Amino acid sequence: MQNEQGSITGWLNELKAGQTQAAEPIWNRYQAKLVAIASKQLARNTDPAVDGEDLVQNSFSEVCIAMQNGKYPDTRDREDLWGLLFVAVINRVRQHYRGLSALKRSDFSPRQVIDLSTLEDLRTPFAAAQTAELLEYLLSRLDLQDPSRLLRQIAILYLDEHSASSIARLLHKRKTSILVSLRLIRSIWQEHKDL
Repeated sequence: MQNEQGSITGWLNELKAGQTQAAEPIWNRYQAKLVAIASKQLARNTDPAVDGEDLVQNSFSEVCIAMQNGKYPDTRDREDLWGLLFVAVINRVRQHYRGLSALKRSDFSPRQVIDLSTLEDLRTPFAAAQTAELLEYLLSRLDLQDPSRLLRQIAILYLDEHSASSIARLLHKRKTSILVSLRLIRSIWQEHKDL
């Protein structure tokens, strides 16, 4: 059922009913305000790789997925939704700062994370089979969220190094819709990264 009023409450109800496309108009309505808030909170950020847009995208995707999974049943209107999104963004900023503090306190070295000798193992047929199996598993997680398999198509194109603009042209979709879908894909895969 398409939201005829174009209202936040209508889109919110659609999102809670599992209609992922309802996230796009909500994103369009709140993105600028949320990014402004996050950017202001990031005034003392020392990590140039992370900006307000990044944190807002992540927190927005998490809220959307949680709503579709029935996590915020008391969120009924624009005020409730705004409060939820605002708190999610502030919490994400705080989490970012905590992560920066933890890195400063630790003696972190990329060599502790990546053993370069294991890269040779990736060339074996066994490794290729494992990689293909992992990719199929991650794509199947998308199919559970989106039986139309559009998220799968977008993920495959993105993994083939197509830009969001290119994917939008290929699939005859709006770029903003593709960007929202990519955020959703990242969130779904983030949930299952430890499996």
